[in-house]
Amino acid sequence: MMEHLSDRKTLMSVRELAKGITYADLLFTGWKPPLNIRKMSQKQCDLIRKLWHIIVDGEDILPPIKNFKNMRFPEPILKKLKAKGIVQSTAIQVQGLTVILAGRDMIGIAFTGSGKTLVFVLPLIMVPLQEEIIMPIAPGEGPFGLILCSSRELARQTSEVVEQFLIPMREAGYPEIRPLLCIGGVEMISQLEVVKKGMLVDTPGRLKDMLAKKKMNLDNCRYLTLDEADRLVDLGVEDDIREVFDQFKAQRQTLLFSATMPTKIQNFARSALVKPVIVNVG
Repeated sequence: MMEHLSDRKTLMSVRELAKGITYADLLFTGWKPPLNIRKMSQKQCDLIRKLWHIIVDGEDILPPIKNFKNMRFPEPILKKLKAKGIVQSTAIQVQGLTVILAGRDMIGIAFTGSGKTLVFVLPLIMVPLQEEIIMPIAPGEGPFGLILCSSRELARQTSEVVEQFLIPMREAGYPEIRPLLCIGGVEMISQLEVVKKGMLVDTPGRLKDMLAKKKMNLDNCRYLTLDEADRLVDLGVEDDIREVFDQFKAQRQTLLFSATMPTKIQNFARSALVKPVIVNVG
């Protein structure tokens, strides 16, 4: 299986491969940590990582941040975290959130129960929100972000987490952003207009089917997470994922998460990422 992946090697789209398109520049999100965090020395950053058992690899890695407030999330998100009893960041959150909020591609290696879901869910919420604040989203422009999951149950659980944090945002008067759960057995036709202003949580096969039927497009999608990436590969859905990648029309921020990430999988993943940061707490 690994040899097969090495031969095919890349998750770039057919269009990108045919035209020789490669992305070298990092995406800009406008997010940056507070000044006191930005002034931390390399020695200070390394000490925090050592204390939290965080191993990192990559260029220009953002400083770790130990609390959610300094990550500059909106107040409704901070209140929801507190209401859920999440007052202390976990290791993957301390380093992973800063990397992703800054727009960097990332490979996250973290065990189940490490809090990794919040690492890609909270920045995902900020993507369509930022688009709406800059300029009101026109009908049909979205989705702006998506999460590919290895199973329907994982997709359902992830969608529920997304909605838990979107509800207080809407109640506080923020633009109405909603997720669409895109899995087999879930009726979606009546919800398609919703996702065109928001985000998708899905399985590769179901999403591929919806894209093939032109029920939606990924023209403006710029945030992609593959959760349990090694399981997605083991399930043999590489071709489905490749067809999803074919739908992107521009550079996207790409994140891969897994409990384990063998070297050959890392090399495979790197082909789809731009100057990725590896955050390993596994």
